[in-house]
Amino acid sequence: MRGSMIAVAVATSIALTLSGCETYQRQSGTTKGAVVGTAGGAAVGSAIGAIAGGGEGAWKGAAVGAVVGGVGGGLIGRYMDKQAAEMEAVLSEQDRLRREQETLYLTLGSDVLFDSGSASLQPGATDKLREVAGILSRYPRTVIEITGHTDSRGADEMNRDLSTRRAGAVADQLIAQGVSSARIVTRGEGEARPVANNETLEGRQLNRRVELVIRPDEQLREEAAQPTGEEPK
Repeated sequence: MRGSMIAVAVATSIALTLSGCETYQRQSGTTKGAVVGTAGGAAVGSAIGAIAGGGEGAWKGAAVGAVVGGVGGGLIGRYMDKQAAEMEAVLSEQDRLRREQETLYLTLGSDVLFDSGSASLQPGATDKLREVAGILSRYPRTVIEITGHTDSRGADEMNRDLSTRRAGAVADQLIAQGVSSARIVTRGEGEARPVANNETLEGRQLNRRVELVIRPDEQLREEAAQPTGEEPK
């Protein structure tokens, strides 16, 4: 059991150390996914090995778990990398896309999507969301959380309602363009999570936004954990 504890500790330490390493942070999503998957797989494998065969089993389990975790992490990484590359091709300067391990964070400026104080999409927003929906439809193995945000002007309750309706409007447009509603959840944060100073015009523009958080679904995670080496469909 002591061996298993050491194996788990080592694998966990590797994962945590690499996730904070500057070199690691510069890697592609595929590389990050494989690194984290390998370390995480080692930890799980060592625990299984400990149950099966004591200390020696722990180290053997860590080795097997590293292989399985590396394969799964790499598959998900490639899947999310391809999706991110397609997203970047259709986004404008007002939009932001970042990748953190297995998750994509897409921020759409509300000034581009909505008129001030409105939850009705502008014509240009419909075109953009049609392109985003096309990409999401080509990568159906993800779930999407849509969150609306506002600046600090206006009452809290009004801002929360406006942000909720804006998130819903984006979701409705994606669904109308073929994205399954079962993949989408929405919520409104109002003015609660600013990313810039509300005392400036530029800051308020940044705070008025809709964010999409895109993650692998549970079935994709389960399939990626299998050591088949096949690309997710």
